Amino acid sequence: MNELVEKIEKYSNEVLVGAARYYDQVEEFPEEQVKKLFDLGFFQSLYAESNTHYQHYLSNLRLVSHHFPALASIMLTQESHALYPFTKFGTSEQQARYLPELLLGNQFGSFALNEEHSGSDITEMLTVAEKVAGGWQLTGEKQYISNAPVASLFLIAARVINRGQEDTYGVFIVKQGAKGFEVGKPEDKMGIRALPVANIKMTNVFVSEDEVLGGCLNGEEQVNAILNRNRLAVTAQAIGISEGAMKRALGYVSRKRNIGKRLIDLQNTQFKLAEIETKLYADNALLNQVVTTHQDDDRFIAMAKLSASNHAIDITETIISLVGGYGYMKNNDIERLIRDAKITAIYGSSSNRLRKIIAEPWTAC
Repeated sequence: MNELVEKIEKYSNEVLVGAARYYDQVEEFPEEQVKKLFDLGFFQSLYAESNTHYQHYLSNLRLVSHHFPALASIMLTQESHALYPFTKFGTSEQQARYLPELLLGNQFGSFALNEEHSGSDITEMLTVAEKVAGGWQLTGEKQYISNAPVASLFLIAARVINRGQEDTYGVFIVKQGAKGFEVGKPEDKMGIRALPVANIKMTNVFVSEDEVLGGCLNGEEQVNAILNRNRLAVTAQAIGISEGAMKRALGYVSRKRNIGKRLIDLQNTQFKLAEIETKLYADNALLNQVVTTHQDDDRFIAMAKLSASNHAIDITETIISLVGGYGYMKNNDIERLIRDAKITAIYGSSSNRLRKIIAEPWTAC
């Protein structure tokens, strides 16, 4: 096992299990735990040598998600919605200006795509960018944007109005505090409660020419790449949630009971846990295969996330039915993992959006 992965596993098992319960109750940003992950070098090795450590990063997300999925959400948002876009598409000036602080956690970034009626479908966006002297002017609203309340840097996807021509799309860099840029109050959520989420409103926000991501209007390619990166991370998170619930279930059903038999001695329990274990191995194998050979393939990425997120929901709900009232109590984390699992089928594109991507080649002819 990689040395960093070992450190993350140790920290997760020794510290995060208790912290997760606390922050789920108070719904506050876990500043101390986020700082610790940055201090451990959560992203340093990932960006030290291109993508050679990407699987280690996904393993770290999985391990953190065993106990504290909301913390994993904060970190994967920083990576897929800020570090990755600047690394892959940013100009050399943009990378020099923003990456060092993002890598150290001195700045948080956020990517704003989702809208009330269009979701993550860029072609249906109502947020627009119009050309003005010296740059662009953004107007629109974004909904349920991860890390928005703590971010100082935003990547905003917008439809570019071209008078008399076909509209195009762009991703624009906006700083917190810009005139006309407003971040709403943090949302009160069912699960992943420590992840700060808020809506964004823009009214004639000015963006200079040099704050267009990559220096060109390449929104469709950029948004698609960012979404795929995020989907792979959420896949790892979903698997981690399932593994965390499975670990807790095994611990409970293996206990000796006053009536004699342990729950694990019942064939029904064995069979259900055997199916869960099989699903987990299948999801891990699919994710590893996609990362190794299909990392830029929309359909394979969609399959991996669809499978892992649906299984996370099924697995956690199966486990609570196996352990009964024990799983319903907050002191063992199973009920929280059930709530956290449900978000994996929503963000990074909904399950129906993923099904549409998978089915697209069949409807093209």
